[in-house]
Amino acid sequence: MVLQVPDALAAQADCTPQELVFGMAVGLLLQGRLTLGQAGAALGLSKPALMEAMNERRLPMPYDERDAVNDLDAIRRLWPNGDGAPARNS
Repeated sequence: MVLQVPDALAAQADCTPQELVFGMAVGLLLQGRLTLGQAGAALGLSKPALMEAMNERRLPMPYDERDAVNDLDAIRRLWPNGDGAPARNS
């Protein structure tokens, strides 16, 4: 699909066409309509590169309760004793 954006829109927003596409992809990411990987791929960026680009612009990272639960599960698997030491293979 080819998306045509009026030059006036970029001028009104004081941005380049690339910045408009970035804003569209990040907007869809923040709405939960794209994943971080999908938004990055659409922009030709890796996940870490997209995260860095968002950080540079002081944009929030999408992080919800499900993400927190997944992170806590991973932490508990890696450090089951809660002491910060990695799990030992016995």
